[in-house]
Parts: sequence; C-alpha cells; structure tokens
Amino acid sequence: MAELEEVVDKSVKTNITPVQEEVMKSLSAGYGITPETQTDGGALKVESLDPQIKTLTYGQDDFTIYPDLLQMGTMKANSTVEKYVLFTNHGRIGHSRFQPEIGIGDINTPKMKQKTVNMKYIVDLKQQSMAINFATTIEDARKVNEEDAMTVIGKTIEWAVFYGNADLTSGNKGDGLEFDGLAKLIDKHNHINLHGQSLTPEVLNKAAVLIGKGFGVATDAYMPIGVKADFSNQFLGAQRVVMPTNDGYTAGVNVDRFLSARGAIRLNGSTIMDVDNMLDLDAAPNPQAPAQVSVATPVVVPDAGGEFLDEIKDAQGNVIQAKEIGVEQKYRVVATGDHGDGLPSDEVSATPTKATDGIKLTITLPAMQRQVPDYVGIYRQDPNTEVFYLIGRVAINEMDDEGNIVFTDTNAVIPGTADVFVGEMKKPTITLMEFIPISLLQLAVVTNATQFAVLWGGALRLAIPKRWVQIHNVRYNLYTDNSENHMLGLNTSGYFANTKG
Repeated sequence: MAELEEVVDKSVKTNITPVQEEVMKSLSAGYGITPETQTDGGALKVESLDPQIKTLTYGQDDFTIYPDLLQMGTMKANSTVEKYVLFTNHGRIGHSRFQPEIGIGDINTPKMKQKTVNMKYIVDLKQQSMAINFATTIEDARKVNEEDAMTVIGKTIEWAVFYGNADLTSGNKGDGLEFDGLAKLIDKHNHINLHGQSLTPEVLNKAAVLIGKGFGVATDAYMPIGVKADFSNQFLGAQRVVMPTNDGYTAGVNVDRFLSARGAIRLNGSTIMDVDNMLDLDAAPNPQAPAQVSVATPVVVPDAGGEFLDEIKDAQGNVIQAKEIGVEQKYRVVATGDHGDGLPSDEVSATPTKATDGIKLTITLPAMQRQVPDYVGIYRQDPNTEVFYLIGRVAINEMDDEGNIVFTDTNAVIPGTADVFVGEMKKPTITLMEFIPISLLQLAVVTNATQFAVLWGGALRLAIPKRWVQIHNVRYNLYTDNSENHMLGLNTSGYFANTKG
C-alpha cells in the first residue's frame, strides 16, 4: 500500500508544470482585512477606505415645517414664560345696536384674554476622546459630532411642533419637558377623522372651510410622503396624454398645490414626521432609562365608545377597509423618561367583538425604578406590516391609587395610518419662539476627552388655534394592497371617507 501511495505521489508531482509551480510560490493579495488573515502577500496590502461617509438615515433636507417656521422668522422670547393677548371677539352686533331717536345704548366692550407659553429646552451632549482628535481620520470627529447635534436638535423641534405635549410628566400638568405641539394646540372642533380612508379633495376643502370659519386662509399641508402619493394617485386618471420630452416620455402626477375653497394649499410631503410613531424592537435602551413595565391581560369593555372597523368592499369585491372587529389586536407598552425609552413590555392581546367595544389595558410600573418615567407609550400592531404603532401616551401623573395606569383603546388611532396637518402658515397665527438660539456650549474637561453640548430653548406658539386642522387616521398607500386602479378612473376608497370630526 505504501508503494502505491508513493507512485501516486510521484505521478502527481510530475504532472505539475514549471508555470504552475511558480504560481504556487507567488505572493497573493487575498481578501483578508485583519492582521491574522493578512499573511504573506496580504501582509503587504494597503487598506483602502472611502473618504466619504455614506449617510443611511435622515438629514436636514428632510425637515419640512421647521425650516418653514425659520423662514417666516422666529420670535425672540425674553423670559421663561411669555404672555400674549388675544382679541377674541368684537362687541355685540345686530338688533341691540339699533336705538330709538332719543336714548343711549348699553356699553359694548370687545373681548380679550391673555395666554402664556412656557419655554422648554433641548440639549444634545457630545464627547470625543483625545486620541481620536490626534488620530488621522477621514473626517474630523468633532465636526461629525457638531453636524449630528444640529440634526438631532432640528429633528426634535420638527417632531415636537407636530406632537409635543407638556402634560406628559410625573409632576403637574404643563410642567413636562416637551413644549405643546399642533396635535394638542389645534382647536378641539378642528379635528377630522378619516377612519383609514384616503385624503381626498373633499377632505382638504373641508379643512380649508374650517380654517375659513376661523377667518384664516389655508396655505400649507404637512403629511407623510405615503399620504401625498395616495392623494396624487387619485389624479392619474385625469392624465389622458403622456407628454413627450427630449429624454423620452413622462408620465405620472405629483400634486404640489391644491386650490381649495379658501386658499391655495401647498402640499409638503415628509419622510420623517411619522417615523417616531413606530416602535423599534431592536433598539438598545439607555442603562438609565426606565425599567420595563408589565401589562395585565387586556379586558374587552362593551359599549365603551369604540370605533373599531368592519370590512368594506367596493362593487368589484376589492377590500377597501380592513376588518378589525373579531380580529386579535396586539399591544406593547414602553415607559419613557428623560434618559429615553425603556424595554417594551411583553406582548398582550385582545379581540373586539363589536364596533363600540373598548380594550382596557392596565399598566403597572415595577416597584424598583432606576428613574421615575414621565409617561408610558402604548403601541398596537398593524396586522399588515406587523409593526407596532404609537396609539397613545399617558402621563405618570394619571396613575391611580393602586399604582396602575389605565388606558382604553377605542381605535381613536389606527395603526398604519397617518396624520395630516393643514393650516395658515403666517406669523400672526403660528410662530416658533426662541428663548435661547441654537448654541454650542463648551463643557469642562474632566477626563482625557473633550465634550460639548448643543442647546436650544423655546416653544411653539399657536396664537389662533382655529386656523389649523388635524386630519386623523389617513390612508397610507405604502401599507395598503394594490386593488385600486386610478388609471381606470376608479377611486375605491377615497370617496367613502367618513369625515366625522
């Protein structure tokens, strides 16, 4: 046997040509990127790193309402509490102003009142080591930190302008860290609920009329790009001619402006205004964030004012409204404080049996807390995407005597839908107040690292709440099926809109 192996070995060696033997001895670059894998020829290889950083997330170009407010001009605040006067009504008019030939009427006084705005503070803390300051890098570490801080501050202001709520705190209402945004400040009569249906010209006109009733003119609408795309799709059937250009033919519709009954409305599509309403299950919480909460098994409460949806089909049998009644609804709850979000609770579920049901969640905070949270956020899963969407936030100051927080889901917010804000973008109506302009604050060096903070102080002032409208639960085309065909002149969901406000 050994003799056979020796013969085979000699046969193999004799079949190797001089060229092949030379190749076997040659140094090769290989694909190793660590000292352990870069051997022989690979040890001579120089690393090649692209000097340009590729950004995978949002940037300042994605902001919409924040730059619009800056362009109008901010209002300088001179105190932590700013007061302003509202002229709410003229004196009495009509029959009471007519008088006999001899006589004098009653004193007629216009109505005015004062309002206040409390300034709030946004801070982003950054740090870089001394070593990274001396190391050769493709970008200056401090510059990267500064640019990121500016984006973080801007994104936070943009989000708070829409959804900020100063009542979310463990203390007294109004003392929370956030300033009040449009969702809270808009007049209670200026809310339209579409119940998952499309934004249509009729709905925009209704919003414009509500603004007109407040003696304003609708100028701007802010919405996620999925809502804007769904609105534009409704006009595809009107495009009977495909226009030729030098580069070929162009088709499609992007509606940038809508001529309403009360003003030409600029349609602003946003890529970021709804991203914070989705629960990131992969995010690692800050070690100092609030502890994980527990949620008892939800209870279905009959006749609790719910508005859960039943299935609706069009004449062709296409489902234009998904069924929620009789479908299991899944929930998670997250406690949030000034160190960020804690771990999401375990998943719980319940099934509404009829439209008017409510689903009651009882939330319990653990006895041992790293920090007392400011509020709990309640998330419900969208069955189409399996993403959990924020449907409510409850302040810790609403905790009952037994240490529980109770939230009843009546389907006021439908997962997978979006909000649209329509209003008069004029300085007397809406203003961003600045107490402290965006400032870079150098902090003391206490270790072998340098650190700084970027600080902003201010708040949103919506002086005339009747001149803005919030449209709730608007259909988002990214999360719906492809059953409708606007090119055939069909609008299988938009004109079924229930605009009960």
